[in-house]
Amino acid sequence: MTHFGLVYSIEGGAGDRSDTVFREAVEEIVLAEEVGLDSALISEHHFLENGFFPSPLIALSFIAARTKKIKFGPGVMLLPLYDPVHVAEDCAVLDIISGGRLILGVGQGYRPEEFDAFGVDLADRSAKMREGVTLIRKLWTEPQVTFNGKQFQTRNLPLNPKPFQKPAPPIWIAAKKRHAVQLAAEVGDGWFADPITPISIVERNKVHWENTLRASGVKPADRAFGYYRDAYVGEDDQSAARLAHKQVMDSYHNYLQWGHLVDDDGKPLAPDRTDLLEGFVKDRLTIGSPETCANDIQKLSKRLGITDLIMKMKFPGLSHNLVMKSISLFGQKVMPLLARN
Repeated sequence: MTHFGLVYSIEGGAGDRSDTVFREAVEEIVLAEEVGLDSALISEHHFLENGFFPSPLIALSFIAARTKKIKFGPGVMLLPLYDPVHVAEDCAVLDIISGGRLILGVGQGYRPEEFDAFGVDLADRSAKMREGVTLIRKLWTEPQVTFNGKQFQTRNLPLNPKPFQKPAPPIWIAAKKRHAVQLAAEVGDGWFADPITPISIVERNKVHWENTLRASGVKPADRAFGYYRDAYVGEDDQSAARLAHKQVMDSYHNYLQWGHLVDDDGKPLAPDRTDLLEGFVKDRLTIGSPETCANDIQKLSKRLGITDLIMKMKFPGLSHNLVMKSISLFGQKVMPLLARN
């Protein structure tokens, strides 16, 4: 059974303001809970001109107070920028006040500007990720923790109170490249794959993820595999494309300019290759009528074997009313269609 969730970048741009986007996102997440979606994640970046939210746990505490059953978490938190002891404490509190609904999504980060500003060496990010996740889980599950890592050290440290979830909240690790995917298998409870990476690379990486799990004595079926997917549901294919296609294309144009898009061999695309964008978006976007979207998701789930489909439905410039309509259609029409198959 596939679980469904939403992921948000709380940011301005294309006429949006980040404060307005957040207030609207809360309403959208409340609706998502009402129509049966399982989770909502909020991403993190720092020092961007569009007001991109840098503090997901603070934003999530507000969402915890406005919801009752939907799971939530950072999607993702840039863990190497943080003290893992502080993260363990804050997330334990967030899990307690929400009644055990936290998913801790973490990523290594990649922007030198962020690492420089916090005085963290970008070259240490993998080591900080490995030790940070390991230390957080120990603090959540052991009475006292002595940890002697190269990046972090503790001695007889008790973390109290412990999280509500037992043995601990799940930790999902975002990863694109093989070594990061293997790290996710070694220390995480789930792998969170992004939509920008070609599906062919995700498929190859999944083999490495599963092999690493098996080598550790873990069955892949016992771990979460979340896939981040751009999506928009309309009344029919034509209106969905008319209302949302441009906003998605604009987002991918930005990805291209930032050097985030790669071909099937993992080689970065030149910023001037706008001629390739239409094909990129086609492979990474679920858009159309409920029937079209259900068919696309069914094919995707069969191809990748995902446990969680985490959808981005809000794009800069796409109105709150249209996002609410898309969420409503997904819950009321797409999910019942998928349940029949």
